[in-house]
Amino acid sequence: MVSNGNVVGAVNEERFTKKKNDVGFPSNAIKWMLSASEDDVEKVAIPWIGGSALFARVFPSLEKKRRSLWRKEGKKPSRLKMEFTNAVFRLIQDQKPRALWQMAGKSIGGNILSGKLRKLGIDKKLVFVEHHLAHAASAYYASGFDEALVITLDGAGDGLSGTVSIGDKGELKRINEFKASASIGLLYGAATLACDMRFSEDEGKLMSLAAYSYPSEIKELEKFVRYDEESKQLVSSTGTKYEFLLSEYLKDNILWKYNREAFAFAVQRHVQEQVLKIVKNYIKETKIRNIAVSGGFFSNIITNMFINELPEVKDFFIFPQMGDGGLALGAAYYADFQEHRRFNRKQVESIYYGPEYTNAEIEVALKKYAKEKKVKYREVKDIARYTAEQIAEENRIVLWFQGRMEYGPRALGNRSVLTLASTPENRNEINLIIKKRPYFQPFASSVLEEDAKSLLDPYPRKNRFMTAGYRVRPERFGDLVAASHIDKTTRPQVLGKENTLYRELLLQIKKKVGYGALLNTSFNKHGIPIVMTPDDALWTLENTGAKYLAIGNFFVEKATK
Repeated sequence: MVSNGNVVGAVNEERFTKKKNDVGFPSNAIKWMLSASEDDVEKVAIPWIGGSALFARVFPSLEKKRRSLWRKEGKKPSRLKMEFTNAVFRLIQDQKPRALWQMAGKSIGGNILSGKLRKLGIDKKLVFVEHHLAHAASAYYASGFDEALVITLDGAGDGLSGTVSIGDKGELKRINEFKASASIGLLYGAATLACDMRFSEDEGKLMSLAAYSYPSEIKELEKFVRYDEESKQLVSSTGTKYEFLLSEYLKDNILWKYNREAFAFAVQRHVQEQVLKIVKNYIKETKIRNIAVSGGFFSNIITNMFINELPEVKDFFIFPQMGDGGLALGAAYYADFQEHRRFNRKQVESIYYGPEYTNAEIEVALKKYAKEKKVKYREVKDIARYTAEQIAEENRIVLWFQGRMEYGPRALGNRSVLTLASTPENRNEINLIIKKRPYFQPFASSVLEEDAKSLLDPYPRKNRFMTAGYRVRPERFGDLVAASHIDKTTRPQVLGKENTLYRELLLQIKKKVGYGALLNTSFNKHGIPIVMTPDDALWTLENTGAKYLAIGNFFVEKATK
């Protein structure tokens, strides 16, 4: 929900249903938004026009089945079925004629959504915002830039895999678009599948794996997608769309020649080279040096690191919920600006947009668990100082639950698992008892802004949302070793004054160890979305190897059996 350029609230349905990347109708999220806000709804913005989103509304079971295959929950499709699906995708992937797709999306999809919204008491005009326009709006209106070069890249949406736009005084003008049949995001996702990981979920693992390889280059990747600087287009000589068929081709014709690490390195190197060409090309053409990006591909923090370090870039903003989970906010931003002609010229520094709970509500849940003799708890006068003592002096891993829930995929100090960043044994223990990540996937860090330059080099600018990699100073690597990767990079949340309680915790840590930094990973059990409620937090404490929880003003210890 957006009002006059300001975000009132934002939350994804998965936090309510506990189904990761839930694609069902977001009835729970809408109900919460209506209950949490005193504002009246003027319009409802829908971040798609046609395409697969239309099919998902008309045939929701097919979309759920497709995504269950991405998560490897069903039987792998036969080669014949892959070929058939690919033939269908090739016919519709670029959605031409676009006017026909838009008409079908607005009429058929609009009627379906209107009916579901009326059941929730909402009978307002629907405003349809094209998929990549919603991505662009999310990046531009959150960036605070008056003028910006806005780039979107993902697998595909509304017939496109990416766009380039200029944001100027609130207006967004598209200057280029890339067809869905040539997609950087799709290649990266298919390469992830080829390495026996999950499509649209494990791409970060492929990126992490790449750091374990010697430098490698695979020229053949250019035929799947490359940026042609003369035509200014992403081009593909294969046009293969269906992710499973493309992954099978990569596996049979390329991956078998290389080890997984070398293949991952080559794919990472190839896609980031294409993206850097796009960025440099349009900076040169437009002379605009403020860059704002969104779309699922920009969850790739290594590509973002290279953009962040470009001397041509004056300022750089990555929308923190860059994937399709952020489309609703982008559409709301855009519709709000069209209605009121106002946008916030200050860059967003806080995305604590979700539900929060009082100490009284927290204690209700605590009493229930204590009565069942699952936990012991006590109220603490200064929870930040006490938790810092547990982490720094007792070398403990603490689950941390405070304030409004973060929007997006990253824990930013309100729904976090915390421990010392200098102790690699704690990283290994978190992996064993909670996260169950593969050996090659690192954890992130939270760093006080005043300590960032002494820990990171280069340090071109702050990053509040863990959306870009930064190189750790060699002499300080030991201080961040548990929150860094083998390539000596970390994904930091550079913390300013936007979260008072979490900042106080890091200041207390600084008093004890000499600098303000912690390993910070999301508060959730492996395969389940980040916790939202006190009950979620206590369930996770009970059902993992974690022992300690700081929740509101209470410090909780799991009861010994």
